[in-house]
Amino acid sequence: MANAYALGEAASRTTGQVDALFLFITVVSLFFFLLVEGLLIYFAIRYRKRKGAEPSETPDIRGSLFLETVWILIPTIVVASFFYYGYRVFRDIRTPPPGATDIHVVGRQWLFEFRYPDGSSSINELRVPAGGPLKLILSSDDVIHSFYIPAYRLKQDMVPGQYTTLYLHPDKAGTYYILCAEYCGVAHSTMRAKLIVMEPDAYAAWREKKKAPAALSLAEQGKGLVEKSGCLGCHALEGKEKIGPNLGQDFGRKVLLEDGTSVTANEEYLRESILDPKAKVVKGYPAVMPTFKESLSPDDVGAIIAYLKSLSGDKEKDGKEEGEKGVGKEEREGKEAPSAQKGEELAETLGCLGCHSVDGSVRVGPSFEGLFGRQVEFEDGGKATADEAYLRESINLPRAKVVKGFPDVMPEFKGKISEEDLSAIIAYLKTLKQ
Repeated sequence: MANAYALGEAASRTTGQVDALFLFITVVSLFFFLLVEGLLIYFAIRYRKRKGAEPSETPDIRGSLFLETVWILIPTIVVASFFYYGYRVFRDIRTPPPGATDIHVVGRQWLFEFRYPDGSSSINELRVPAGGPLKLILSSDDVIHSFYIPAYRLKQDMVPGQYTTLYLHPDKAGTYYILCAEYCGVAHSTMRAKLIVMEPDAYAAWREKKKAPAALSLAEQGKGLVEKSGCLGCHALEGKEKIGPNLGQDFGRKVLLEDGTSVTANEEYLRESILDPKAKVVKGYPAVMPTFKESLSPDDVGAIIAYLKSLSGDKEKDGKEEGEKGVGKEEREGKEAPSAQKGEELAETLGCLGCHSVDGSVRVGPSFEGLFGRQVEFEDGGKATADEAYLRESINLPRAKVVKGFPDVMPEFKGKISEEDLSAIIAYLKTLKQ
């Protein structure tokens, strides 16, 4: 990983901050290492016992208050400077930037899914314009993953059943790798994505060329779920309160609880309040809200939170126009016949080859070698020929027909890849004959 100062221009402001911190710690540590080792070598030579010299009595040195004070104060000051500098960098990295665009990131074995304010999504690729800050809201569908961007020097765990956040400042255009830095299973090493930062003009032209189909934004999806789930029976949107607090109160405010403590109304608090409302009961309100753990999916909860943030007038809410224009899902072009070469690239980019081999060896899922045209046996005892219709269904809705002897862990790709990409992947699978 190259140093920001060696390259001249850092990919992000956090790159320069973290590199400067480590450079400071390294230089100070190296100075004292050379000082101590140099004195050690000097004294060993200067006061060594010389051949033929008369024995001398060891001086009776009882101690030196000055020296003891010096070698206590200097290390204390050095360590305190390390802590203070590190704290300032950490505080700056963790401070929410104004006007940040919210992007939900879901980790699962073994890919990253990005969900944007306009309701679109993408797999293993995040495209953003340079200069606009981002707030990534991270979660996991299965095990602990770790979202790591080496070029930005940033890493944050993705924990099942919990939201964590990471703030990005994509200052320099370029393509940067996103890796999983927490061992998450057999295909951990293949779990990677790309952050593509484009110049604003180039990004605007790209967005115009690859407009996403009309769809409800996350906030609009959340509004429908709030109405359908009966939330408005107990919560008003504004004005006079009902049984529970108004939903339109400020996001990020301090909430006083029945036990006398307070908590910040952030994404994690809202998620917990929806799924486990009795965990933190707001002071002055009865603990009568039911849990929605079984009736709402993680995607539904994320959409409801986006809607609640849009009601609060939050500065970094999902519904702001700039955020909705700033990010989106790439729809790949391809009016021509499906390309097997393109399909191979997609299979690698989308993480398919992390679970499926192409040489007949068994991994998490069946091997792609010789898959097309053969008989496939399912867990329910049924069988089918692996033709184009079967492959299409297996990619879009993998849980519809689970192959016998393999775990039901493949994520759905329905709505996440275009029909052209799907046809290209199938064309590639057809070329993998035994």
